[in-house]
Amino acid sequence: MIEKILKDYITFIRSFEALLKDKYKQNVNPCSFSRTFFERVGSINGIEYYFHGSGCTAKKDGVIYAYDISLFEKDIIEFTQWEITEFIKTHPEYQKLNYSEDYIEYELYQLINKVILEWLTFERIEGKAFGGVFKCYRVVQEAFFV
Repeated sequence: MIEKILKDYITFIRSFEALLKDKYKQNVNPCSFSRTFFERVGSINGIEYYFHGSGCTAKKDGVIYAYDISLFEKDIIEFTQWEITEFIKTHPEYQKLNYSEDYIEYELYQLINKVILEWLTFERIEGKAFGGVFKCYRVVQEAFFV
């Protein structure tokens, strides 16, 4: 089921990006031109959006689609467990599954084993005394979902 969930998530994201590319006559990812060609907060075709950093949070019919685009490779979707969990929790069909965060993590890990997703781990240091590691997922075989 997680494969179907991710397919819906990725399909929506790419359709949303296509709307913006078409409207603003650009062929690069909207995350890279949002500051230049349009407001970072807005709406299109009933989708409310907010671009932030290297990503975007879009909302349609109460469903939240939060994601990032890779800073290291062109047009690769990245997401955290929190972002995909929010999608599942706000989606009318998927919220009924009542998946725990541990179960979602387990299912995503299975897709890492199949080399459909991979970890993106980076370290963020705030000051001298604090360091933390935050894990994100990267979609490396998007063709699997579309």
